[in-house]
Amino acid sequence: MATDFDRLKKDFIVDQEEHTKEKLASLMALLLPLCKVTKDGQVVITEKIPTRKVLKLILSARFIAHVAQDSISAEVSKEELKAYSAMRENVLNTRLNELLRENFAEKKENAIKAKNILLIEQFLRGLKENGQEKK
Repeated sequence: MATDFDRLKKDFIVDQEEHTKEKLASLMALLLPLCKVTKDGQVVITEKIPTRKVLKLILSARFIAHVAQDSISAEVSKEELKAYSAMRENVLNTRLNELLRENFAEKKENAIKAKNILLIEQFLRGLKENGQEKK
């Protein structure tokens, strides 16, 4: 008969590859009602998302797509962001600066990418909790 310690240890110490796959699956499930990513990396937004959140969604989708399939770049050019979001240049620049200031994203040369999977998870769970995926 397993003790509490044994049960907790089994749940706490996990196989990294399996844990990563489970985490990716849950994040992809959160993204799926909102957008899709093509095999060449284009982000197709399928639901209306508030302007303040659409760039986070695009960067999140590309980051997760890259982790799932490394042939898709995690980095997104400003031109791609403009095309995927359909934002005007001045609005795009303002939103991008906000993402950089709040440390959600980082800029490398002419490309932007989400900083890490934990920030993405927080953002996506927040969207779901606030019902944004249905707006």
